[in-house]
Amino acid sequence: MFKLITGPDELLTADEAAEFMRAEFSSSEESLIETLITAARQMCEDYLFRKIGVQTVELRDRGFPVNNAPISLPAPLISVTSIKYLDGNNVEQTLDSSEYVVSDSEPGFITPVNSWPETSDAGDSLRIVFVTGYSDPGESPMQSEALPKTIKIAMLMQIADMYENREAQVEKPLTANQTLVNLLAPYRLEMGI
Repeated sequence: MFKLITGPDELLTADEAAEFMRAEFSSSEESLIETLITAARQMCEDYLFRKIGVQTVELRDRGFPVNNAPISLPAPLISVTSIKYLDGNNVEQTLDSSEYVVSDSEPGFITPVNSWPETSDAGDSLRIVFVTGYSDPGESPMQSEALPKTIKIAMLMQIADMYENREAQVEKPLTANQTLVNLLAPYRLEMGI
């Protein structure tokens, strides 16, 4: 389970959404547009297994993977802050960074140098804190990869769709927007589904 520790700044603004939709919003609708921006980002993140906007996240799990399998983290992975676990005596331990390797592949992987330590049977006995996410193309210095324009367009399309079809979104789900799916497909990471 992923838990958000420090949320991202949104990489889209209400003005960008208005320009994309060729619309003018009243000040009372600005908070709605900002909510739709967040919803579109989260939808894209879930679909892509990528994080949009630099954020700190904690992965909580019952323990390390069996057979020393790697741990998969959402792309683009910037850094791993800490790996903590409960040992067999339920005492919290911190895994030294020399005991694992972090790959910059997509998704990001953490692999043990030798083998993963044994953990307690308690729930959430493994906690990994990491930084991930695309940054704004104009940020300096760049902390991660810049958000691809295609993903940005897909988010704007999703915002426009949710704005124009507010009632339909509540009453019944709309069919998938094939253009949106096509824009995001090259960036979608396999998630074992």
